[in-house]
Amino acid sequence: MEAAEAIAKVGQWLRAVHGPDVSGPAGLRVDTEKVLRIPEGWSVPYNTIAFLDEGRPEKEIFPPPSVVVREPDGELRQAHPHPGGLSVPVAFPGQENWREVVDPEYVKAGLGELGVPLQAVAGWVKVDADGNQTGEERENPEYKAGPIRRGYPKPENTLETLLSFGSVGWLTRELLLIGLIRCEVYVPLDLETGKTDRFYFAEERNELKVFSSTRHLPAREHGWWKVDVATLAEFEHPPNLVINGGPTTIEDVSSGELAEIVQRFPRHEPRIDVHGRCPEAEEDLIRVATETAARMGLPDPVKPPLAAAEKARRRGFELTAEECAKTVLGESWLKRLSMPEPPRSKPNDLRANGLAPAYDNAGRTVPRLDTFGKYFERNLDGYRYGWQRVTGAYVGFALGEALGAAVDRMMLHDIHAKFGIEGVTDLIPAYDQPGRIGSLTQRLLFYTEAAIRSPHREQPESREAEQLFPDVVRGALQRWLRTQGAPMDAPDGWLVQVPDLHARRDIDDAELNAYHQLATLAAGAPPMGGPAALIPALPAALTMAGPGSGFSGGARQAVRELAGVTHPEEQDLAAATYLTWLFEHALTKEAFSFPIWNTSREVLNPDNQFQQGPEWSAIKDMVAESVPFFGEHGLPDLRMPELIGDGKTTLSVLGRAFAALSGFENYPEQALLRAVNHSGRSALTGAIAGALLGARTGIPGLPQKWVDQLELRYLVEQVASDAYWHFDRHSALSALGDAWIERYPRH
Repeated sequence: MEAAEAIAKVGQWLRAVHGPDVSGPAGLRVDTEKVLRIPEGWSVPYNTIAFLDEGRPEKEIFPPPSVVVREPDGELRQAHPHPGGLSVPVAFPGQENWREVVDPEYVKAGLGELGVPLQAVAGWVKVDADGNQTGEERENPEYKAGPIRRGYPKPENTLETLLSFGSVGWLTRELLLIGLIRCEVYVPLDLETGKTDRFYFAEERNELKVFSSTRHLPAREHGWWKVDVATLAEFEHPPNLVINGGPTTIEDVSSGELAEIVQRFPRHEPRIDVHGRCPEAEEDLIRVATETAARMGLPDPVKPPLAAAEKARRRGFELTAEECAKTVLGESWLKRLSMPEPPRSKPNDLRANGLAPAYDNAGRTVPRLDTFGKYFERNLDGYRYGWQRVTGAYVGFALGEALGAAVDRMMLHDIHAKFGIEGVTDLIPAYDQPGRIGSLTQRLLFYTEAAIRSPHREQPESREAEQLFPDVVRGALQRWLRTQGAPMDAPDGWLVQVPDLHARRDIDDAELNAYHQLATLAAGAPPMGGPAALIPALPAALTMAGPGSGFSGGARQAVRELAGVTHPEEQDLAAATYLTWLFEHALTKEAFSFPIWNTSREVLNPDNQFQQGPEWSAIKDMVAESVPFFGEHGLPDLRMPELIGDGKTTLSVLGRAFAALSGFENYPEQALLRAVNHSGRSALTGAIAGALLGARTGIPGLPQKWVDQLELRYLVEQVASDAYWHFDRHSALSALGDAWIERYPRH
């Protein structure tokens, strides 16, 4: 389509809207001198004739409106008055029309210049001649769910947004390239030489590796060159680009493609071409370390936190400038506290001084370096699981329980009556103050202790050692019961000695007595049943963290023996096994952990001999009912947790956790609130959802305003870290020997 044809179409529309007589001063006409070719088609501005012909600025329509004539279909669309806004189909007077319903992900992206792709339109609603909705709706069969809803990593900038939109089919190749030339990329830079290493520029292929943000730079790099893509495309010999957009996106772009796009759609924004340092390499940190050393009386200052930043970046995180400064302060304190002469004062607020509480073998708190949930302090990359996922799962479990505790076992209408139509919207007091951990988290910690104390870890070929495990589990439950006031002779290990765990939370005497009878092998003790069987799934999955670290029967054996001491019913054990296998996927050390709508189906295998029988048929039905599928065209049917079962049985609790998470894993606050605002076992549903969510995001990805209020957050993180280390290839057993056995006795 040529410009003249586009102008004619807009002129025809102006006459249809404003009448055939538009020749007077108050009439409207196309501003032909400002017609532009844009990615969506032709931008055809219009204004008053008085302004255009008579030069009367007081008659100008401001901002000047324009109509987009879309290529290739010629559809007329009213341009948005603000940059980045979306165009909408024009309306003709006296006619009904269909109004687009565009996916909110695309609306919020600020990419209106690229147009509105059909695949991002969820459907249409009909409006009458007066602009009122008639109630008639139409779905778009070509619609595809957006990347954030599908569970892709949430983009941090426009470049990552473009790449993710391209990966789900929202953008054509041309539109993706047009968007790219308006973006900046990062190239690793050697801080000493100011040059890019040959590893990132392959001269023989004229290929340059670039990154979407400093967070995704290789861990060992601490300097960068930031440059816009259009500038690279205009080099005398423009490079081919390999764009690293994060853990799920690598995009190859040839120099020829970029040169052609830049020529057709030049970049109008200011050019970017600067060098810089990552936060951990800022020169100001040397000054901070020097001043801190002088103030504390250290013989020499600590080094900048390059190693800490590298560990964090290997796990997908970047230390902020504030965290780097706190790391310098925390390392300085630890160095000072290790000196023979004690300091005149000690830090009262550990976190403000770059420290966090750890727990020694007597259950006492001792200061350690705060790693902000972004890296494991020890030099351990993990064999199968990622430390950040393990700790995220444990803290997420505790957070989900704390959020749901105030409404646990309430009916939804009662929740609405007490807290309003939206239900719980924040951490509210359940035990005197917000964020208290409950008995579910207490049990999780002691189940984890049982897994660590099992003698099978150092005797991997011994069936006799495995046979001792049920007794180990009973001992752990007795130690938990000891914290709830039950008698026990000489409880050992560090966990039972933590004073703050000796708090009675949300469990009645009948349930405590049932646990006590089963843990002590009381004669005639009836077995328990119900969703509490799901609690041991997380520690059971951890037993498979390293080579030879698990039971002969794998994670299935671990969870069945952990849960089976108190909950031996097959339907409960099957559900716990299924959740354990899910955690095995979710805790991966890989850069990306797949969302629940994907893994919940992937775990199900009709050929698996252990997935046969009515219990597994019920699990498959639960997954189909509670988890939408985002891999197809058309609108996904997001599920409401309240509609999945009764919220009390094991499968309904698991199904409600899945329903709460599916499609909301990139909206952690909303996902957790969905997991607790329903009838039934809100605390346990919230805990399971929180664990699965935390496994994907790590602690930094959970709502920090709630994490900061979570009671014993660092105790939970400590137990998770201990289990991660214990079951890894390089186990704490070999590193600490007798000290570890003292911490986790083998009986």
